[in-house]
Amino acid sequence: MEIVPIELADFDETKVEDFAKKMDSIFQYNKSIEKTAYLNWRMEEDISHRSQFVIIGKSFFSTAYNLIQQCSNDNTDKKADSWIFPILFSIVHGIEVYLKAINVCFHIILKKPNAKIEGGHDIKQLCCVAKSLITEYKLKNRGTESEHLLTAIKVVENFIKNIYEKTNDMTFARYPMDKNKTGHFYVQTFENEVVDLDLLQEQTLIVFSMLEYIYEMPELEIEISLEEIENYY
Repeated sequence: MEIVPIELADFDETKVEDFAKKMDSIFQYNKSIEKTAYLNWRMEEDISHRSQFVIIGKSFFSTAYNLIQQCSNDNTDKKADSWIFPILFSIVHGIEVYLKAINVCFHIILKKPNAKIEGGHDIKQLCCVAKSLITEYKLKNRGTESEHLLTAIKVVENFIKNIYEKTNDMTFARYPMDKNKTGHFYVQTFENEVVDLDLLQEQTLIVFSMLEYIYEMPELEIEISLEEIENYY
């Protein structure tokens, strides 16, 4: 598929004056179902907030993974040099929402339902909380499953550590400078700052897989507990 740079994309100049007066809302059906995106089809009202977070997380990971693949398959137009920013943003945000869902799950099964989820947008802190909760869970549930959970969160933790070795400001993929108007690490150097796309593709897949695994285990335990309560009553 040919990638057309957006600045060279064709548009109907005759519509500019009309668009300056009014633009049709994008929130409507296209004539073709294939050109219509449904925001709510995966967001049923009756599913939990943590499940909705995971749905968003999957969407960001899927977008990043597909963009990486397109760059790896053909980068003759050097699109990776610009797409790397939305790719890295999507990965970081995917990690964030998954960790928030994971931490909610473990708070529930550890009987801390009203505990505040610490971390905000700080994926390092969110991962630290997740690791602490998994360690606490492991102490109460000794076995290979809890060992695997701890191994999985360490994989995620190591990926995050590699990012934080470059910067602790996760806006680096969204803006060229921080809130103090200081350029991010790739701006403040004459040396090349690069990303290995093969490594990124491999690690994105394994980090996503680990987050999925860590989330599904406590989520299943919650579902089993709810079923037992329903059967009891």
